[in-house]
Amino acid sequence: MTAPLHPVYTNEVTPEYLRTLGRSPFTEQQLAGFSEESMELVRQRQAYYEAHPAIAVYRMATEGSQTRNGGVIQQATSAMEAILDNGQRVRAAQVGDYVIYGDGLAAQIVTGAGRGNRNIAVVGSRLSNGDEIINTPYGGALLVVREGVPMAEDFLPDVEG
Repeated sequence: MTAPLHPVYTNEVTPEYLRTLGRSPFTEQQLAGFSEESMELVRQRQAYYEAHPAIAVYRMATEGSQTRNGGVIQQATSAMEAILDNGQRVRAAQVGDYVIYGDGLAAQIVTGAGRGNRNIAVVGSRLSNGDEIINTPYGGALLVVREGVPMAEDFLPDVEG
């Protein structure tokens, strides 16, 4: 068995990682230079994060993402691009794109992050054959699920089959 050419990312993260999603990205030195208006926005955002801590993540699926049954997203149609750790450019997958299997069969991505998120596919998206995307080579984009904040109604809806 050969190792992948790039790391793969799943939706599984540690509680420590989830806690980092509520921390301010600004240093004390940076905050000292903020206007009062900017500081108020930072305080509001921090209060929101404290009231609604991160409880899960969904990572964006891109070309190179794999499915439980061995399929791979080979060509995505979204205009959104990402750069992998190795410098390779990949496109974000979206609902309607196809996964190709080793035997040449294909299945269409039928669920995603919803219209408000450009119908991008995520780790956890379902396919027309009942398969599911299980990982992605791109770790830089994720959707955060927060306690007490419902996801959009069309986010990974239940599908028949």
